[in-house]
Amino acid sequence: MVLPTDDVIAIQSLVARYNFAVDEGDPEGFAGCFTHGGEFSWAENEYHGRDELVAFAKTLGGSGQMRHVVTSALTDGDRERATMRSYCHVTSIGDDGKPFITVQGVYEDELTRTGGGWLFTKRRFTSDK
Repeated sequence: MVLPTDDVIAIQSLVARYNFAVDEGDPEGFAGCFTHGGEFSWAENEYHGRDELVAFAKTLGGSGQMRHVVTSALTDGDRERATMRSYCHVTSIGDDGKPFITVQGVYEDELTRTGGGWLFTKRRFTSDK
């Protein structure tokens, strides 16, 4: 089912908050993008709940030199739950001062509307090989 425009915009804002939290080194902000029991997975790694999400986000650096760019987001659902699939490119700055893509892949998300707005319930990133 196609979500109303205001829900799509709210979910896009959640994705932006997530990206800025990761790129700027804000572990609490990163974890705050998930429901209390939210899950994030990447490769063989899975993180469940706020404490594990915060601990994971602390390993990401947050030097301000990393940029998550999410595109081609397809969002479906109803006014309470949604799914989203999108592409992600992560760039960093090399020793030569030039940006390069460090990883690219696909996010597959499950989201829930809470009293505070939309949050990720599950977020899985699969890197392209």
